[in-house]
Amino acid sequence: MTAPRISLLVEALNIGQILPEVYAQYRPLLVDGVCYFLALLPENRLTEILAEQYSLAAETRFSDRVLNLLHQCPTLHKLGQIVARDRRLSTELRQSLQNLESICSDTALNKVPADVKQQLMRIPGIEVAGNTLAEASVAVILPFSWQENGSGDIQHGVFKLLKSGIAERLHEELDIWGKLGAFLEERCEYHGLPPLDYRETLESMCRLLRQEICFTREQRHLVEAGDFYADEPDTVIPRLLPFCSDQVTAMERIFGGKVTDAKLFQSRRRRLANRLIDAMIAKPFWDPAGETIYHADPHAGNLFCTDDEKLAILDWTLAGHLSKEQRISLMQIVLGGLFHNEAGICRAVENLGRNRPDESLLRAAVAVAMREIRQGQFPGFAWSQRLLDNIALANIMGFPESLVLFRKALLTLSSVIEDIAEKSSVDRILLNAGVRRFCGEAPARVLAHPHSRAFGTHVSNIDLLTLCGSSPNSAAAYWLGAWQDCLESFRSRSR
Repeated sequence: MTAPRISLLVEALNIGQILPEVYAQYRPLLVDGVCYFLALLPENRLTEILAEQYSLAAETRFSDRVLNLLHQCPTLHKLGQIVARDRRLSTELRQSLQNLESICSDTALNKVPADVKQQLMRIPGIEVAGNTLAEASVAVILPFSWQENGSGDIQHGVFKLLKSGIAERLHEELDIWGKLGAFLEERCEYHGLPPLDYRETLESMCRLLRQEICFTREQRHLVEAGDFYADEPDTVIPRLLPFCSDQVTAMERIFGGKVTDAKLFQSRRRRLANRLIDAMIAKPFWDPAGETIYHADPHAGNLFCTDDEKLAILDWTLAGHLSKEQRISLMQIVLGGLFHNEAGICRAVENLGRNRPDESLLRAAVAVAMREIRQGQFPGFAWSQRLLDNIALANIMGFPESLVLFRKALLTLSSVIEDIAEKSSVDRILLNAGVRRFCGEAPARVLAHPHSRAFGTHVSNIDLLTLCGSSPNSAAAYWLGAWQDCLESFRSRSR
């Protein structure tokens, strides 16, 4: 009886309409995937999901029914947070999904294990609040206050606590996601869709989501992030408090609200959006260190505008690292675009990949990207990321997990930035930060080894001299490409 019940649920939800019209061909695949996922859930959980759906009023909107389903499954909850501000989705659906970013619930405290609550109540000098601040995909946030030794000042903090039974639920779902990739690849062939590496993508996602319940990892990330942003007075990372354990993360309470809800004039909202780009993209990218940390789950519920208009970056459970080599290669792609060096771009892309590509397919993908530049597209960070997207989607080559996670974070962050201040330019802020970094490192370049790339801009003095020397060739390559574009356009019109 399970299959008919699932079919009725998916039919009632009309789940395919989640995807916008431009991706309509993937709607049957989405329906297949949801049915497969639900069919492999334990019977008791499927019964809970169905009971919740049947309890909703007949006139309940499609978007609210989807929200109800996602809230009952931690992995789907996380997926909903990621896409909640994607402007390719309908406005109604986006508004519903944004509730997943931070849920305020009077019953959330009941989801904390009783023994954990008792342990917190027994900590000397601590007064635990009677209500939670928020509920996330796997945890609840519980405020408390206490007095530090030797001080009469009242301090405010929050406990981050796992929900009862959430680890079991998460592992149940991740086991299904591990099998889902192979199923989707089979169904792609059935529906005549382009072959994509769903298996590797979903396995990578599973490895990351297992970190969601590892509080000791989050605590390490908070310490690392605190050190990384220590010289940024307008960026706040919650300070860890001495009540942490492997079941509890205790940190200072940040007073404020979601960056997207900040009640600011337009000019100050734009300044907030620029600060977000500067702190979360420019700083990790333009840093000279061998490895830099970045926030890998930057949905609006994790980004606060504090009461004094600083940017607070919360929830460091999911964090990634960019190596110096990766940032060098990303910079070489941008420089290759600026100086019309297709061969240099191909080399840089190959250095980023985790497997050898078909070189003819790679050259063709780069040629398409170069045509975009000749048609007026600025070869900046957004252009380079779009090139890597197209290479991955065409299955020309795969990229390492850290780079895929960084790209996922950028997509989520871009949607948040658009909701704070429309038309904020990631490329402009990145370029300004890069120019400041370049000017600041100029004295050190005088004594540096010619081939050294130990700078925040990730280019050596030899790189700069080579670029200057190749300028005439770059101009020739650009105009030759433009002439070829004209010929191709003429041929296509004359057919």
